[in-house]
Amino acid sequence: MGTLKGIGSDSRQARWALFFSRFNFTVSYRPGSRNLKPDALSRMHTPDEPGPSSDPILPSSCVIASLTWEVEAASRHALATDLDPGNGPPNRQYVPALVRSQVLTWIHASRFSCHPGYRRTLLQLQRRFWWPMIIADTKSYVAACAVCATSKPTHQAPAGLLRLLPIPSRPWARIAVDFVTGLPASRGNTVILTIVDRFSKAAHFVALPKLPTAAETATALVDHVFRLHGIPSDIVSDRGPQLISQVWKCFCRALGATASLFSGFHPQTNGQTERTNQDLESALRCVCAQNPTLWSEHLSWVEYSHNSLVSSATGRSPFEASLGYQPPLLPSEESELAVPSVTAHIRRCRRIWELTR
Repeated sequence: MGTLKGIGSDSRQARWALFFSRFNFTVSYRPGSRNLKPDALSRMHTPDEPGPSSDPILPSSCVIASLTWEVEAASRHALATDLDPGNGPPNRQYVPALVRSQVLTWIHASRFSCHPGYRRTLLQLQRRFWWPMIIADTKSYVAACAVCATSKPTHQAPAGLLRLLPIPSRPWARIAVDFVTGLPASRGNTVILTIVDRFSKAAHFVALPKLPTAAETATALVDHVFRLHGIPSDIVSDRGPQLISQVWKCFCRALGATASLFSGFHPQTNGQTERTNQDLESALRCVCAQNPTLWSEHLSWVEYSHNSLVSSATGRSPFEASLGYQPPLLPSEESELAVPSVTAHIRRCRRIWELTR
């Protein structure tokens, strides 16, 4: 039986001495200066610190070029075996049969399209591509889309006469506002403020943590609409408590704007915003079907999708109707152009506004 040297009268040392007495070895102290070959158990393992990360600050999912180049490159690669017949419209890329389904998926289901209907999918597709039977293929693809079938409402017109509001004379001269409520919490937000330009059909979607007060609604309009497009002359809204309060009336009066409230239980008066809300909810269901709590992360892309797709009311996209140009669908469409004169640019914008009206 081994012995343990140097045991004092401390009870803790006595307890350990009693424990070690069951083993046949001698415990002796060895200074660290003499312990030249330490074993693994006498040293604590320290993992190497990871080096600096080389990941980009901006993820590739936020860059449209990362989504477009792959499709365009695949289409050009397939042209080696399926040659362009040469009888298509000018300035449009022929899509071989091998990659047509991939192009249709990209145009219809990508994050900046958000599953538009057949007509807007076709118009977006024809801006850049063509192939024989493109109309029939697009109609068949959209009709067979499972996400659209399970996420979109019917657009059949209800019975009754339509009541038209005055047609604005310029973009963002008359706007309409409404709220989308009952959404699952996403980054602390449960409400979307919808602001629609009744001239160009452009829209801004603002995520809010709750239904705002009249003062908070006014602040949201200043931050997201007035600073970008100027002060409108008319604001159409429902009869929500924050929109019939004295604060809201004083706010509109101070701006020189008219607060137009539609009749109770008659949402058709604000049909432009109601329809925009339908498109917004349908797009969010399409892109967030797997995880509805992520809707706030996709809200900016849904707004981009709405403003870049052609509106059936004007025949052009809200971007084109309000800004005078359409953002390019592909990076390769961005060409070097001379700076137009101020007079030519104003004449072009006015011509587009007249066509939009």
